[in-house]
Amino acid sequence: MKPEKETTGGRARRKRLGEIFAEQGLLSETTVQRMVVQARSKGVRFGTFLEHIGLITPEELADGLASQYRCRRVRNFARNKFAPGLLGMIPLETAVEHAIFPLELEDGTLTLAVNDPTMERLFTGIATQHDVHVILFVATRTDINRAIAKHYMGRSVVDGGERSILLVEEDELCRTIVSDTLRRHGYTVETASDPAEAFRMIFTRRPMLIVTDRIMPKLGRDEFLDAIRNIPEFRFTPVILMTATATPEEEQRAFKQGFFDVILKPAKVITLLTRVQRAFQSIEHAIGRSA
Repeated sequence: MKPEKETTGGRARRKRLGEIFAEQGLLSETTVQRMVVQARSKGVRFGTFLEHIGLITPEELADGLASQYRCRRVRNFARNKFAPGLLGMIPLETAVEHAIFPLELEDGTLTLAVNDPTMERLFTGIATQHDVHVILFVATRTDINRAIAKHYMGRSVVDGGERSILLVEEDELCRTIVSDTLRRHGYTVETASDPAEAFRMIFTRRPMLIVTDRIMPKLGRDEFLDAIRNIPEFRFTPVILMTATATPEEEQRAFKQGFFDVILKPAKVITLLTRVQRAFQSIEHAIGRSA
C-alpha cells in the first residue's frame, strides 16, 4: 500500500525548501544559492546541511518540510505511551538510522513521525511489510530522538557538552587509564565496552568526539564507523581509532575509511591529549567556518 502524507489540504506546486525559507525571511536568496552549492559538494541534503551549520533551527526545518510536502506537524510526543506491539513494527535500527517513530496504528493505518518525508521507498516497504496504509507527520529530529531514546532504550537524551568524549574500549584496564587521563585534563568522558552499549551512549549522550578500540566484539572497526555515519547527527563527528598493531598501511586504510586520527596503544599521555585536542580544534574550526 502506498504511504500518504497527512496533508493540510489543497494541491499546489511543490516549492523548493530554499524558496520557503527565503519567503519566510529566514535566508536571503543569495544565501540559499550558496548553501545549495555547499550541500551538494558535501553530498548532504540541503535542509540537513542548513541545520547542521546552524543557519536554521530544527523547528524551522520541520516547519519548512511540513509546508513543502503539505504535511501536518507533531511535537512533544515522547511523553505519550506507546504499545510494545506498535514499537515492534519499526526496528530500533531503522528508527535511529532514518529518524522515524511509530505514533499510532488504527483501522489498518500506521501513523509515523518522520523528519524526512521524502523517503518514499522506505515508507512503501513498511506499508507493504505490515499491510497497512502509512500516514506521515513531520517532526524535528530532536523530538523523534527523544521518543526513540525513551521508548526503545528506556533512557533520556542528554547533551554531552562541548568537551564530551565517548571512549569505546573492551579492555577494562585500558578503558580506565585513558578515561581517567582525559578527565584529569577537563574532558567529560563516557565509556562503553561493546558496540551495543556504545550506540546507546552515542544516541543518548551525544558526544562531540568518539575514541574507539580497533577490535570490537561482534563488529569490526569499519562496520562500527559505518554504523555511526548512518546516524545523521554523527555523520561529521570525529572518530579516533586506537590500536596496538597499526602498520603504515593500516593507518592509511583507517584514514581512507574516515577515521579522524589513529593512536597507537599503549597511548602516551602527550600523544593522546594532542590527538584529542586536534579533533576538538577541527570541530571548532568547522563550526566557525560555517557560522
